[in-house]
Amino acid sequence: MQKTKLVIFDLDGTLFRTETVDIDAFNGAFRQNGFPERTAEEILAMIGVPLEGICTGLLGTSDRQVIEKIKSDVIKLEDILIEEKGELYLGVIDFLKRLKREGFTLCICSNGNEEYVLKIAEKFNFQDYFETIWFEKAGITKSQAVGILKQKYQADKFVMVGDRSSDINAAKDNDGVSIGALYGFSIEEAGQADYKAENIAEVEEIIRRLDGGSFF
Repeated sequence: MQKTKLVIFDLDGTLFRTETVDIDAFNGAFRQNGFPERTAEEILAMIGVPLEGICTGLLGTSDRQVIEKIKSDVIKLEDILIEEKGELYLGVIDFLKRLKREGFTLCICSNGNEEYVLKIAEKFNFQDYFETIWFEKAGITKSQAVGILKQKYQADKFVMVGDRSSDINAAKDNDGVSIGALYGFSIEEAGQADYKAENIAEVEEIIRRLDGGSFF
């Protein structure tokens, strides 16, 4: 029986260039609700955290009514901006096509909200490449989500690609190997990974090296 060659990707800062959308989406929502704009650095430093946590952290408030309104406005703006401006990192689609063609099982595991993740998936036809596209679900951590995906595809081993400590820890917690996307939003956190990549081409090189060494 052929073993499953499972590769799980984070989305923001790994496949999707979040800065093409979220700086404008968050600042637009803040302006609409009378809050001051935040710098690009402040916003991007929060990417990888669930939407509610980003809003709470950037606004410094836990007022439920305020947070829910900001979340709603961010989601509406993201929907527009993903279609107008959203970009993947250079080479992502060709890279995914090659892995899919060569028998890898590919999944996305993101902390992004459902509307955001599925809008990106729709724009870039991710259903052609990914077996499962996982978005934020209340009460389920990224480590738990990765464990669910590993079990679903009966993978003895897997690779997790991401730019945040939550991605690295999700691999570690489930006996996987991590590739840190140093081109994402936290070089320090991505640097904790088992392997490090400066770009998508290096991610592919590492995966192929692992595959050639009978990792899977």
